[in-house]
Amino acid sequence: MIQNIEISKLHNHPKNPRRDLGDLTELAESIKVNGIFQNLTVVPWFSIITGVGADDPKAQEEMGYYVVIGNRRLGAAKLAGLTELPCVLSDMDEKTQQETMLMENMQRNDLTVWEQAQGFQMLLELGDSITDISARTGFSETTVRRRLNITKLNNKKVKEAVDRGATLLDFIELERIQDVALRNKVLEKIGTSNFKWELQQAIENEKCNANKSLIEASLKEFATEIDNINGFEYITTYYPSQGNQVKKPEDADTVEYFYTSPGNKSYVNYYTLYKKGQPRVVDTATEEKRKKTEELKVALKEVTKRAYQLRLKFAKDISNTKCKKNIGSIIKQSIKTIFDYPNVDIDDLAELLDITQPEDGNDDEEDAFETSIYDRISAQPERHLFLVTYLANDSETESYYNWNAQKVENEVLDEIYALLEELGYEMSDEEKALMNGTHELFENSEAEK
Repeated sequence: MIQNIEISKLHNHPKNPRRDLGDLTELAESIKVNGIFQNLTVVPWFSIITGVGADDPKAQEEMGYYVVIGNRRLGAAKLAGLTELPCVLSDMDEKTQQETMLMENMQRNDLTVWEQAQGFQMLLELGDSITDISARTGFSETTVRRRLNITKLNNKKVKEAVDRGATLLDFIELERIQDVALRNKVLEKIGTSNFKWELQQAIENEKCNANKSLIEASLKEFATEIDNINGFEYITTYYPSQGNQVKKPEDADTVEYFYTSPGNKSYVNYYTLYKKGQPRVVDTATEEKRKKTEELKVALKEVTKRAYQLRLKFAKDISNTKCKKNIGSIIKQSIKTIFDYPNVDIDDLAELLDITQPEDGNDDEEDAFETSIYDRISAQPERHLFLVTYLANDSETESYYNWNAQKVENEVLDEIYALLEELGYEMSDEEKALMNGTHELFENSEAEK
């Protein structure tokens, strides 16, 4: 039954997942002119858990009611100067109240990312399973899990990220990082040009650290850790950034092997395997300089590779519409490519086009492979013109350093970045530093001269 209740007795529900009611000015003006067309649904203030009011009706009237459906209308009605509102008194329990408020807001797509995540978390704490939440809200279980993952993040940092324009896709990307503390650190970069760089670096670091543990465990099975390599013969080096496989030497049961670990090295992480050899006479200063240069080169290779991976992903995800809009720039670069840099890598092209490459010697598969490429290009010529142009210019070997880990100019890479930026790519601070020579690795390289 609908009854009019004094507006002073109506309160916004404390567990409404929607905290920000938004701009109520337009709704308030409409209410002033037309009044309230839809009643509010309320529960007794006395117990939001059971929905049951106070035994004494007078006491209940004094305490008032919480609004389950119609919180924006309540706010707008106050602005409009109304003194009472039509309401339906409900006896729904707390769980049903929260489900109702969540559904009301979600159906209007009103909730922020954080509010939606908090709403799912509330239902989870009330006893719903992920499957239950999915069935009640209409969201897939994958979506529910992803929203719940957001609640693991720092509340303040999430809100700041949303204010910077964070999207659901950004939060989904964060899930590629396993460690929640590391997610919170990278979360601070959402909405900046450094987000994708920091994300990729965090993912690589996690993988690298996992590989380090596996490499070290394998080495300890047949080798002894050492600090000084004088008098030892170099065998091989293991880079955690490239994998975790360690091949035990066939003579490990009869020959002593030794290894050095990364420890607290500034620039790179790697393990080097040795065995005893002829004593060497080396100039300590020269050897240290050589080692530092090698470390810098490996570190530069890693950050250069990361920059390439970011550019490659941007190229893979670009839309045909974006390519059409910038077709003049792409064609101009493509013509230059044909004459100057005809080096398209077929492996990378297959990856960008999502086409499985044929096995060597299989003529039928090779024919089908070529047909697939032509079909894709015909369907979206502008986009694939860009992809071929891009691959003909770029590779992970394109860099801003030389054999001595010193800064060099690279006009090809400059042109690649210019084209990508015209298409919307944002260079991270690390990439800018590599380009202009201010990266700390170059500073260390200069110090070693």
